[in-house]
Amino acid sequence: MRKYSKIYKIKPREKRGRFWVLSFFAGIFAIQMGCSLCCSSEPIQFETVFSDLISQLSYLVLPLVPLHLAIYLLHFRKANYDLKTFNKFFARINMKTKAGVSVLVMSIFLLIVLDDESKLENGKLLDLVIQSIAAAVAVMLFDCLKIQRNTVEDEEVVARAKHHVAPGLAMAYFRYIENVVKGAYEEDGTEISKPHEEALHEYIKENEIGSARDWVSKKIIILFPESDQIRGTVQEIAKREKEDGENHCLTLDPITHKYFSSGQPRTSVLNVIKIKDNEIKIPYSCSEGCFRNPLVKSKSIDCDQIQMRNRESLLGVTPSGLCEKIHERKEWQNNYVIFAENRPLNTLYQMVDAPESQISFTRKDFEVQFKLYYAELKRLIEEDDVCKNKVELFLYHDYEHKKSGNFSKNLKNKILEMKMRDQKDN
Repeated sequence: MRKYSKIYKIKPREKRGRFWVLSFFAGIFAIQMGCSLCCSSEPIQFETVFSDLISQLSYLVLPLVPLHLAIYLLHFRKANYDLKTFNKFFARINMKTKAGVSVLVMSIFLLIVLDDESKLENGKLLDLVIQSIAAAVAVMLFDCLKIQRNTVEDEEVVARAKHHVAPGLAMAYFRYIENVVKGAYEEDGTEISKPHEEALHEYIKENEIGSARDWVSKKIIILFPESDQIRGTVQEIAKREKEDGENHCLTLDPITHKYFSSGQPRTSVLNVIKIKDNEIKIPYSCSEGCFRNPLVKSKSIDCDQIQMRNRESLLGVTPSGLCEKIHERKEWQNNYVIFAENRPLNTLYQMVDAPESQISFTRKDFEVQFKLYYAELKRLIEEDDVCKNKVELFLYHDYEHKKSGNFSKNLKNKILEMKMRDQKDN
């Protein structure tokens, strides 16, 4: 998947650009008219200004006829000269718009080919044919190069379509996450699986990671890596532990939840990533021989022994040679991040990798469905009063070289963001 700068947050323009485009052309036209009037040697009169305005406007709309004819002929060729198929190309255009354009084109056509006496002029008709051929060549070139295509509009069309996989994947995965967060119960109220908060407390207690040196995320993280290779699977995360620059690791004991799917009991697994961060200094009372002079054991004259004892008392060393001072040692804070494997995202990757004989799903289709899936899952989670406080989506770029420690760096930034948020809430 190619890089894109958070395009999932950008809404299509929805025809908002028409005002600015029309304003730009109107301004250029006004400047041209003003310059022509100011540079004219004739006195400015209303009839002169009006005739010049009509002349300039007619000059601007003259290309509309050959362009209109060229577009219709090109689409008629695409439809294999079938009128039913041809009509489908323009089915989404408003009827009033089509009628208005047709009437305008016919009026301009008559203005072009008729002379002052309303007779057909062969020279003007020949010029119109030549212009139509030139316009057809230009339209065919634009169509071959796909210059007229707009990515944002294409994505909006796909988003409005009824047949795409992203909403279904998001809904199925949300139901799974919902069971994990809220727990599963029988119809009579018997608990099948504990809610995530209770299961997390038990996990912390069993693994003894509740000290001041340990930080455990309260939320379940769902990884959304934007990458052309990385999929964010458990196997990939475990494999990247050995790469240069990475300092994370998967714990051996995951958090398990039980749930039912299609009437069958299932077990879900929430994996835990451990990553060290924030070097801290911890004071401690030293009881070891961190300072011992070999002269302490030597037997010398009494004056030498007295001098050594005075030196030991100044350095905080007991006569036995053990230090009793308060020292500081450097330790790392252990951060534990609970994440759920994003299996629907893996499904989209598998659809891309599938041969074309099985399914037609291109990289561009994947990018569109990726953004739709992310947006739909985010919406479902934010609309649930419980899940929105227990689940968080982690969208990040993972295009860097594999030896740069990119995953650990992104994860540390996310942990720092969550810690700062926890401090504000407390």
